[in-house]
Amino acid sequence: MSVTLDLDEQALATLPFGPGERERHMQIEMACRFYASGWLTLGMGARMAKLDQYAFGVQLAERNIPRHYSHEDLDADLRHAGGQ
Repeated sequence: MSVTLDLDEQALATLPFGPGERERHMQIEMACRFYASGWLTLGMGARMAKLDQYAFGVQLAERNIPRHYSHEDLDADLRHAGGQ
C-alpha cells in the first residue's frame, strides 16, 4: 500500500535530507511513532519501516523510545528458551 501526504514544500526544504532520503526517513519515523503509541507491535513496526527487528530496535533506541516488554513477555520467552 502507498500513502500520499500533502506537506508544505518550504517546511520540507528545511529538513536536512535529500529528496530520496526524506521519504525513507519519514517511513521509519512514522513506524517508530506508531510503535511508541502502542498502535504497532515491534514486528509490525519493523515491517512498516522495512527494517529487520534488530535495526528497528536501533531506530527506537536512537529516539529514546522504550521497548514494550512486560513481565508476561519475559515469562513466555523464558518458557520458550527452556523448551516448555
